[in-house]
Amino acid sequence: MGSGKYFNKGVKALDDPDLGHVVRETPDKIIVFGDQNKRYDIPISEIQQVGANVLIGLDMAKIEQLYSMNRNDPLPTSRKDPWSQSDNQVDLGTYEGKYPRTLFNKGVRTENEDHVGHVMKETNDKIVVFGDGNERFDIPKSEIIAVGMNVKVRKNFPELFAYKVDMNSPLPSGEPLEKIDEEAYPEK
Repeated sequence: MGSGKYFNKGVKALDDPDLGHVVRETPDKIIVFGDQNKRYDIPISEIQQVGANVLIGLDMAKIEQLYSMNRNDPLPTSRKDPWSQSDNQVDLGTYEGKYPRTLFNKGVRTENEDHVGHVMKETNDKIVVFGDGNERFDIPKSEIIAVGMNVKVRKNFPELFAYKVDMNSPLPSGEPLEKIDEEAYPEK
């Protein structure tokens, strides 16, 4: 399966030229982050045209009604669960030993609980966070003060903007931004 066809493209509705931008794509849907903490999980079958932007063949009201999601819910993924499908019981102790902890896809919050975004890449010393409004933050792991359902960082806004980088800048490891997409959706 090829990947990256829609990633980071602007999204338009029939009556709205700026619905948001694609932050994730799975084999059957695109995840769109819009202004004011909006999120839409839109089936690929609703895409009418793809060029510089992705045009959804619906009006904004219909998209809002059918595909609006809570922005803080975990992002869907095309990755398979590492346990067999026939067994509903998972030994979490064994699972944690086999599959190392990762911060990938966790929500990120400031010390005062403001939403920052989601972890899209993790290196040995940094996390790459995609946030609202097409923002990207490369935050040192030394700023992390807690990890649970979300990653909590020591800085609050506006101090956090010290870690803001251009969305299309190379990753902290020096790899191109497209590497995130390759890791999230490996070729079979």
